[in-house]
Amino acid sequence: MKKSRRDDDIALPDRFGDVLHQSQGKPFAFDHGDMRTLHFDERYIQSAMRISAPDQLLLSYTRAMMAFLLFQPKPRHILMIGLGGGSLAKYCYRKLPATRVTVIELDRDVIALRGKFCIPDNDDRFQIIHADAIDYLAVAKEKPDIILHDGFTADGLAPSLSTIDFYRLCRNVLDDGGVLVSNLWGDAADLVSVMTRLYAAFDEKLWWCNASGSMNRIVFSVKCAEGRSLNSALPKRAEQLALHHEFSFCGLVERLQTACGKRRDDFDAMIANDVSATPIQAD
Repeated sequence: MKKSRRDDDIALPDRFGDVLHQSQGKPFAFDHGDMRTLHFDERYIQSAMRISAPDQLLLSYTRAMMAFLLFQPKPRHILMIGLGGGSLAKYCYRKLPATRVTVIELDRDVIALRGKFCIPDNDDRFQIIHADAIDYLAVAKEKPDIILHDGFTADGLAPSLSTIDFYRLCRNVLDDGGVLVSNLWGDAADLVSVMTRLYAAFDEKLWWCNASGSMNRIVFSVKCAEGRSLNSALPKRAEQLALHHEFSFCGLVERLQTACGKRRDDFDAMIANDVSATPIQAD
């Protein structure tokens, strides 16, 4: 889910109201020009796809979430919480051919739209599972390298998927060196409370930045014993990743902030100032 001053400038024609009415409260796809968007209601665009280039990461927050490659350049297994329009799922499946992708989605009506958004069929590397994320993680036997957390309802981040217990569960499930990537959106109080829980669950091993042109905040929580040594490796990795992707990671690295080495009171002051003062980032 996203809400941004630039990404949400996607203009919807008047006939959107008719399609909304026909949806009868279910998730639906809406076509306008070369764009196909996913909606849960009339308020926000949940996902967007260019029909002529269905694998392109159109929205800035999805490109920012791919920066998990800075921390884990060669993931074996990516677990995604929330399918949406499948932008990240498709991109990872096609751009990371040595990686398995598993997507957990609670809403059958969202899964039913997979064909509309050119999401691939299940195979030995790609699988969409209809399940509650907490139930799935509680019995998970595999340890993924990456958890991409983009589990939203029509009203925002699902409350059950933003508790301290949930974040600790994610940490336990991740393999050593694994990364939980959280897409956050909300007011200052929401962001502060969620980031405080992540700080506690991941022992201060947090990096974060705003997506360019967006109000979305992307947080990378890393399961590792030593976090500071990662900082020096990030710029070089960004340059290498630029050779294989259509967008740059270098600007994002420059904007990354970290909680590594920060005591709790210093971290509290840091994020309190950050969420209230950080402007929308430009590309």
